[in-house]
Amino acid sequence: MSGHFDTLIVGGGQGGLSTSYYLTRQKRSHLVLERGDIPAPVWRDDRWDSFTLVTPNWDFRLPGASYAGDDPDGFMPREEIVRTFADYVQRHRLPVKYDTEVTEVCADPVGFRVSTRDGDCYTARNVVVATGLFQFPRRHAMAARLVPSIRQIHSGAYRNPAALEPGAVLVVGSSQSGCQIADELNRAGRTVYLCVGRHDRAPRRYRGKDIFEWMRLSGLADQTADSLPSPKLRFTPTRSWLAATKAAASTCTGWPVMACGCSAHCRTSTGPA
Repeated sequence: MSGHFDTLIVGGGQGGLSTSYYLTRQKRSHLVLERGDIPAPVWRDDRWDSFTLVTPNWDFRLPGASYAGDDPDGFMPREEIVRTFADYVQRHRLPVKYDTEVTEVCADPVGFRVSTRDGDCYTARNVVVATGLFQFPRRHAMAARLVPSIRQIHSGAYRNPAALEPGAVLVVGSSQSGCQIADELNRAGRTVYLCVGRHDRAPRRYRGKDIFEWMRLSGLADQTADSLPSPKLRFTPTRSWLAATKAAASTCTGWPVMACGCSAHCRTSTGPA
């Protein structure tokens, strides 16, 4: 398959789908190329069974689609997140081509040429790369020093306590993923050791409001990348971003490494919100 479009979007997650929504409204020819078999597959494939967002449901906002459920102050579970993205694509008739992995983007006389693993070739005046920042595990150097008898996995490969071997569990990383997983394992009766660092914390509620509502009211949640002191700060560790924006209450990500009995588990958290 091949074709020419005004815009090609690489990645069918929230960024790519939001871009497609606006292009659809403007009636501009475009196509979203998603390597998975559903929209935003990372929320299904790289999250554990009991995963929930840490942002309230009312803050789950896609262009043209606000939360309309009966639990605005709740926290959306994994299955509902997956359904929400699928419904969003169907409702707005977004042009998404699934099972299509982009392997190359090159300059072309008409703009860009985009090649896929299946041998398809597309051309477009514009290309939007919406693949996200956290596609590959970032293993801490100490992981290489663990003995082979300790199995390691990343938080994205963790599913539930029953899937781990018997024994105590070491969770390295005390951000959203690490804390959720450590809490679940503790409730399941496991002995859990949680390694913490210098991660910034904020109260869940302040003066009767969720911290994310204060972020909305203050305008912090509406800050865009171009408001940062330097565009490079988009790719820096979370603490640097927090310092740059003075957002001590902002959502942060961690890098949990877990070890259980004769197994250990590692990979970088993608940050749910």
